[in-house]
Amino acid sequence: MRTSPVGGDLVAGIAVVFGSKMDIGTLPKRYVAAFLAISFLYWPVRVGAVLETGNLEGLTTLIDEALANNPEVLSSKQRWMASKEEIPQASALDDPQLTLTQWGIPSSLNVGRADETWVGIGQSFPFPGKLALRGAVARKGSEVMEQDYRAKVGEVTARVKAAYFHRFLIQKNIDLHVEHQALLEEFIDVANRKYAVGQSSQQESLKAQVELSKLHNSLLTMRQEQISNLAEINTLLNRPLEAALGDVEPLEYRPFPLTFEALIERALKQRPEMKGAELTVEKSRQARLLADKNHLPDVMVEVMYWNVHGNPNQWQANFKMNLTGVFREKYDARARQAAAEEASARAEQVALRNQTLFEVKDLFTRIKTAEQIIEVYPTGLLPQAEQALESNRIGYQVGRVDFVHLIESARDLLDLQLEYVGTLAQFWQSVAEMERSVGEELKF
Repeated sequence: MRTSPVGGDLVAGIAVVFGSKMDIGTLPKRYVAAFLAISFLYWPVRVGAVLETGNLEGLTTLIDEALANNPEVLSSKQRWMASKEEIPQASALDDPQLTLTQWGIPSSLNVGRADETWVGIGQSFPFPGKLALRGAVARKGSEVMEQDYRAKVGEVTARVKAAYFHRFLIQKNIDLHVEHQALLEEFIDVANRKYAVGQSSQQESLKAQVELSKLHNSLLTMRQEQISNLAEINTLLNRPLEAALGDVEPLEYRPFPLTFEALIERALKQRPEMKGAELTVEKSRQARLLADKNHLPDVMVEVMYWNVHGNPNQWQANFKMNLTGVFREKYDARARQAAAEEASARAEQVALRNQTLFEVKDLFTRIKTAEQIIEVYPTGLLPQAEQALESNRIGYQVGRVDFVHLIESARDLLDLQLEYVGTLAQFWQSVAEMERSVGEELKF
């Protein structure tokens, strides 16, 4: 935090808080008391409103840190890595079985006197095609997890950008409120001088103090937003909640050049969620084919060597097959389940496609609306409001405009400035959301 130069002298403190131009001695005692009350309310905001500024902490740097340290991203990546390990497991045969049999043991249970010793090895083999389908299902499942990871990267990136742009908005709003406080202090100075010569009433200065109190309350709200925003960004970066952040980079408006059609095409092809839905459908299809093949029997082949004690040794071959027709209903149920899961995956794919189309349309409309508003303010509304304020300021000084109109023109200018900055931040936040919806960064 920046430290205030205010010392123990209360009058000097008021001068620091409300501006050095003010001559406190010209005010009646009850107004001095009012200033003191406001100063004690306003003091914490003036001292602590701005976080300590350091080097600019660029958005790209914060995104890189978030993607490297964010627990949600790391967890999603590890789930993807874990799913890769399922592929060799699903594609492998069951372990072979080693058999050792002592046959013909006498009733005395003397194992060493068995008539024959059988040693065999057996291997089970799924019906042709089953193993490949198991591997395909696991492979598609891993690819789905990869798209989930990429979607999480896009989500966290968009959240970092939105929080960063919100931080810009808060800082600009604080700056604008501080500027208008200085403006109101100037109005109070003028009103006090006019009151001293009998050209205005004490009510005019009181109205300005009320406006100062409103600005003070707004600053308290913004300070709370600034603290929450700091905690949000640090949470995304997996930093301590109160870790310091530098100033944000200035935001500049640039016209959005992409068409709605181009964005839809990108979203349907590039969005990780859409790719994941397509892969989920394919995984479900492979699982259904595998379920259909479960009706076909698996086999086990076993070769055994007989050590016939005292007689010629012999070989034995065994062939085993499970009889799937005995409890066929369980296989039929699994096939129906797989078919229902495939139908569900296809329905979810359609729902996601519709949701993507809506998101892109909604965000595109927001971006274009923000563009229209942004382009009007610098060339129209803001200059007009500034001219109106300057005209009313001059008019008030010469007695042609009352103090109410002067305060209202200052309030109108502040409202327009806040709306412009807010729309600029919303424009870039909508662009960040659009990037998440289309699945790639939109450079323009």
